[in-house]
Amino acid sequence: MVIWKKHKKAAVIIVSLVIVLAVLLSAALLAARRNSGTAGAAAMGYTVLARTDLVNSISVSGTIESSNSQNVFSTLNYLVEEIHVSLGDKVAAEDLLAKLDTAALELDIAQQQIRMRNNSGMEAELVNAEAALKTAEIDLQVKTTTYEDNKVLFAAGYISEQELNQAETSYKLAAATHERAAASLDAVRRRSKQENDAQQITLQRLEKNLADSLIRAPLGGTVTEIFAKAGSPGSGLLFVIEDTQNLLITTHVQEYDIKRIHEGQKVTIKSDATGDALLQGEVVKIAPTSVKNVAGETIISSPAEFETRIAVLGQDTGLKIGMNTRLNIILEEKAGVYVVPHDALSVNAAGQSIVYALINENGRSSIREVVVETGLETDFYVEVRGDGLAEGMRIVNDAADAGPGNSAPQGGGPMPGPGPAMIRR
Repeated sequence: MVIWKKHKKAAVIIVSLVIVLAVLLSAALLAARRNSGTAGAAAMGYTVLARTDLVNSISVSGTIESSNSQNVFSTLNYLVEEIHVSLGDKVAAEDLLAKLDTAALELDIAQQQIRMRNNSGMEAELVNAEAALKTAEIDLQVKTTTYEDNKVLFAAGYISEQELNQAETSYKLAAATHERAAASLDAVRRRSKQENDAQQITLQRLEKNLADSLIRAPLGGTVTEIFAKAGSPGSGLLFVIEDTQNLLITTHVQEYDIKRIHEGQKVTIKSDATGDALLQGEVVKIAPTSVKNVAGETIISSPAEFETRIAVLGQDTGLKIGMNTRLNIILEEKAGVYVVPHDALSVNAAGQSIVYALINENGRSSIREVVVETGLETDFYVEVRGDGLAEGMRIVNDAADAGPGNSAPQGGGPMPGPGPAMIRR
C-alpha cells in the first residue's frame, strides 16, 4: 500500500512539470514572433561609430645600434701597461683609456737623437766637398785670368802660339775640375739631406709611436667593449666606444613598400624590454640601392630589400644597443574620424557609397541606408564621413547581410570597442 502511494505521488509531479514546460514554451514562441526583428538585428555583426585615429603603416623589425660608434685600434706591439677605464664608463673625447709599456721605445728615441747629433761622417764629407769646390773656384779664376791675358799678349806679338795654347789648356782643365767639384758637392748635399730626412722621419715615427702609446677615446660615449688586457700585446682592437643616448635602428624595407618610404616619416617603436611603451622615431636614411654582400655585390633576392635607418627620438627610452624592436613606419594618419570595415561599404542605385545602420524605432530594430564619403583607407578599415553619421550609431559590418532582399538580419556579434585603427603590413 505504501509502495502504491509513492508511485501515485511521482506521477502527479511528472504531469505538473509537463504542463509548466508547455506553458513556458508557448510564451517563448509568442515572444520570439513579436521580437523576431529585434533579435535578428542584435545578432548581426556591427561596428559602433566612435571618433578614433586611423593609421596606415608598414610593419618591420630592426636592431638597436649607436648613432655614433668607434672601434679603438692600436698597431703597436708594445705590451699593455695600464687600463684606465671599466666596462660601462662614460668617457669624453681624448680621455685616456690605456697606456702601453714604452720603456724600449723611449730608449730608441734617445739613440736616434744621439745619432742625428753625431752624424760626423756625412758632415766631414760635406766639408771636404765644399773645400774642394772652393779650391777649384780659385784655380779656375787664376787660369781664366791667365788665359784672357795671354790672348791679348798673343795678339800683340809678345808670346808665342804655343804659350797661348798652354794657357788655354790649363784654363779648360781648371774649368773641368771646378765642374766636377761642384757636381760632387751637390751629390754630397743630396745624400746628406736624404740621410737627415730619413733620420728625421725615423725620429718622427718613434715619437708618433710614443704619442700613440697613450690610447685615447676618439669620441665621447660609453665604453661598451674592452679587449685590452694588462700584460698582453697592445695591437689590434682594444676598446669599443658608443654613443648610448642617441640611438639608431637598422631595418630592411621590401621593394614594393620602399617607394612609399621617405626621410622624415614618423615611426612608432616597441620592444619586449620596454613593455607597452610606445616610443617615437623618425626615418633618417634610406639606402639608394638594395642590400649588398661583403664583396659589394647586390644580393639577388625576391623581393629586394633596402636598408633603412630610424633615429630614436628622445633619450632614456630604456632601449639598449643590440635590442630587437618592432617598428611601424607611419604612411598616413587621420585623427578623430569614423572608420568601418571595408565590407561595410556598398553602392546604391544612384552610384553613391553607402553603409547600413541599425536603428531602434518603437522597440523594434530596422536597417537604414546612410550615404557616406570615404577617406583614408587601410587594408582593413576605411574612413567614412557624412551628415547621416552620428556617434554611437551601429553600422553593419557586412553590407551583404543588410542589402536589398535581406530584411531579416543574421550573423555574428558586435565588433570590439572603438580605439586607434592601425593596419600593419
